[in-house]
Amino acid sequence: MLKLFSLAILLLCLPIFSNAQTVQDDFEGNGTITTWYGDNCNLNISLSNPYQQGINTSATVMEYGDVGGQYANVGFDVSNNFDLSTNHTFTIKIYVPSDGLTGNQNNQVSLKLQDGTLNQPWITQSEIIKPIALNQWQTITFDFEDDDYINLDNNSLPPTQRTDFNRVLIQVNGENNYDHVRALID
Repeated sequence: MLKLFSLAILLLCLPIFSNAQTVQDDFEGNGTITTWYGDNCNLNISLSNPYQQGINTSATVMEYGDVGGQYANVGFDVSNNFDLSTNHTFTIKIYVPSDGLTGNQNNQVSLKLQDGTLNQPWITQSEIIKPIALNQWQTITFDFEDDDYINLDNNSLPPTQRTDFNRVLIQVNGENNYDHVRALID
């Protein structure tokens, strides 16, 4: 049975070892992630949820604010590298209001795994990109075994055969553009 790991309303669980050690955050003070950071974007990890509805009635959410950064991401690092050989599924809940967008990028969200110890951690990253709908909370699942993934280095092994990942990045509406995006993740 696969374990489901979630960056969701109450939980961000990521596999670290096959013994099911987890990393989690509920944005209400009950997580194990001590530091979130934003690359080329604003980040608020304690926003009162302005869209308490449907699948997300949580009081607090994380706000991702791409204010035109060419490569905007939010993310965190872990001290122990992930082992995706048995636990390889990630799930996020996300809300993107249509009035929080500029430009004409595809409405999508990416989950990227990297080796944060490298000077250029993106050179060996693995990424899954999923489409998203606007103006609603939705659950998006990234499966590094069964979904189509992109290895930036074509010589890299499949993600489930690697143990060099210790960084997780989330990016909304792609990179290499200067559009604005406001998204809520919980």
